[in-house]
Amino acid sequence: MKISPRYVLPNLFTAASIFMGILAIFMAHKGLMNADSKAFTTACWYILFSMVLDGLDGRVARLTNTASKFGVEFDSLADVVAFGVAPAVLVFFYVGHEYGRYGMAISGLFVVLGAIRLARFNITTSPETNSFIGLPIPSAAAIICLWILVIEYKRLEFWGVSSFVSSHNYLFLILTFLVAILMVSNIRYPSFKKIKWNLKYFVLLLLVLTCVIVQPSLSLCLIFSAYILYGILRWFFIVVFKIIFKRKISNES
Repeated sequence: MKISPRYVLPNLFTAASIFMGILAIFMAHKGLMNADSKAFTTACWYILFSMVLDGLDGRVARLTNTASKFGVEFDSLADVVAFGVAPAVLVFFYVGHEYGRYGMAISGLFVVLGAIRLARFNITTSPETNSFIGLPIPSAAAIICLWILVIEYKRLEFWGVSSFVSSHNYLFLILTFLVAILMVSNIRYPSFKKIKWNLKYFVLLLLVLTCVIVQPSLSLCLIFSAYILYGILRWFFIVVFKIIFKRKISNES
């Protein structure tokens, strides 16, 4: 079977994304065996770099007009490895192993729910193309990695957050569990794939990039945390509004 060289390019990005996820698993294991915090931070950066590659493969496919069913399936399998298995193993080696079956259960649940999230995304055609149903699995993996980076680099030591979280490791397991639930929830999160760029968005992007250059891990952590909280708060206010609206109708009738 002959394959056009054009189709190889986007799939190379996907393959590289998987490879980064595997390297993250190896580094997380090294961090556990050698009690090396640098290995854990390296594993986090591998997963974040895998996220960049994952974002590029689809765009390259669209630019070169080489989108295919094979590429879609390959991308989903890559996401399971890079953003499902890799962060789950990272969390288990980082703190989960200290809590025995609880650590194994939550880490395994993260992978399973992440796979369900991807399967639902692949078979669901939503008319609202500007939003995702449930937290995207790359964002779920990113927030876990960024929290680890922030704590390891002690970026929030001034407020005592770093020392508090590092002395209460079970908070990482709780975070992993909540993020896993968000992936299969019906909470909607904005998609920026079809954003219409203008001068306002361009200036905002420059400000964000400046913050990321100055404080990479902390800035990215705050951005992704705000993204996750936005979806939760939006869902909460919609539910509250519906309850108030129904009560108002029932009182009027």
